[in-house]
Amino acid sequence: MDQERDFDLILQGSTGFTGHLAAEELALHAPDSLRWAVAGRDSSRVRALAQRFGVPAIVADGLDKHAVAHLAQRTRVVLSCAGPFSVFGTPLVEACVEHGTHYADLTGELPWIGELVVAHHQRCVEQGTTLIPASGFDSVPADLAVHAMRQQLDQDAPLHGFFTIRGGLNGGTLHSGIALAEQDRLPTSNSSARSTPAVFKVPLLKRWATPFLMAAVNESVVARSDRLLSKKHGGDVSETKRKRSLHTPYEEHMLVRGRLRAMQMKWLLQASTGMLRSAFGRKLLRRFGPKPGEGPSESSIRNGFARFIVVAGDLEKPLAMRRWDWDGDPSNRITVRCLVQTGLALVAGEATSGGVLTPASALGDTLLQRLVDVGAVKEKPCP
Repeated sequence: MDQERDFDLILQGSTGFTGHLAAEELALHAPDSLRWAVAGRDSSRVRALAQRFGVPAIVADGLDKHAVAHLAQRTRVVLSCAGPFSVFGTPLVEACVEHGTHYADLTGELPWIGELVVAHHQRCVEQGTTLIPASGFDSVPADLAVHAMRQQLDQDAPLHGFFTIRGGLNGGTLHSGIALAEQDRLPTSNSSARSTPAVFKVPLLKRWATPFLMAAVNESVVARSDRLLSKKHGGDVSETKRKRSLHTPYEEHMLVRGRLRAMQMKWLLQASTGMLRSAFGRKLLRRFGPKPGEGPSESSIRNGFARFIVVAGDLEKPLAMRRWDWDGDPSNRITVRCLVQTGLALVAGEATSGGVLTPASALGDTLLQRLVDVGAVKEKPCP
């Protein structure tokens, strides 16, 4: 990559609700030497945000190929909060590939990620350009935790991930979901291939498991990490584990108190999916749900959390358990902390290779340590 560029990092989609949070996170944790800028399609809002943080403003509509090409040419790394990514992300990714600019975003749009892999992976491998979609709450916490557990194990074992979360919904996330539904691209879990029922008791954790909204996305990202890591040369012990884990299943769930609550959460997820798949349901969500640019209160974001427990082996007699506690609202605070640290790692040259990669396959332990260092996550003893 040409080092003589105007910026180290540009944050695209900075004027939305999540983009504002990402800009705040960058301002808080960026090294003094980092040359960064904010970008978006609304000139007045971008300039106001830039003035707030004392950084340059770049006006670039995600659908304007010339504008995003110029943006990609000027920086070493692009971070994007401008979703729905299947609508606004493709021209920007194409520009990053063309100009050898590293890229990461917050997408959980599996079909679009698949299209990026087909269209750009091989070229990015050859030129050393790293693209890391799904670099937010979807799917950094799950991908890094499973990666850490894979490295610890010395034998083949199925893995189960259990999330406990508290947080709110922002308008950008909701309207990305609506856009996916209109394209008939909502992620779905392959329930017939799962080893567990939709709702089941987990005595080990003194909770009940119920379907988790983002399980399909996280399971897919984890599986891709396994495939990518299994192809890396080395022949050491960790490489042997990676090859073995390629065929080891990973399933993800949400944890709640009591069977009734677990059933309620299952029905709520089914109802929400049904509304998204229905034209009338989407109309109601647009009318009564948060609008783009809206989100939870500062108090709600601050008081949210995510706890993630990975269990290896039999759920009755596990081989190993590990727990990570994440600070803040998952869809807002956690997601931007993951994205920002991914971007700073790319600026620092910490990616292991080029390609359309996953958080674990691109940055692995390095990214996890960054998140620990800024207080985003702590590993805790398991119950």
